[in-house]
Amino acid sequence: MKHTVLLVEDSHTIRHILKIYLLKLDLVFLDASGAEQGLRLLETHHVDLVIADVNMPGGMDGLEFVRRARASERELMRRVPIVLLSGGKAPDLESKGLRAGASEFVRKPVSIDALAAVVRRHLPLAEPLEHLVA
Repeated sequence: MKHTVLLVEDSHTIRHILKIYLLKLDLVFLDASGAEQGLRLLETHHVDLVIADVNMPGGMDGLEFVRRARASERELMRRVPIVLLSGGKAPDLESKGLRAGASEFVRKPVSIDALAAVVRRHLPLAEPLEHLVA
């Protein structure tokens, strides 16, 4: 069974790049261009992992997105791993994200290998075949 990853990112280009980075992990993706849409998708779909940007336009940023997901009446929304991404340089941004309930915080730019490692920490995925060959 394929795992579903919800990408909550206002930039279509960044969402596309994230999908390319994770292509070899054989995942299914849901796209949200903002936090409100991301919460609606979390309420209506089975999601195994969320990758969300911290800085999004509109009334809700990634930190508030995490807080609302963690405050949900639905247990699956409260428990789904949420990885926050940010290019922000504020030194306390990571601690704010983790206090809000994020499972992990990753600074942009992120490499293909680093992002794949983050996803593997949160999803039970089979090891790539090239690692299994002696």
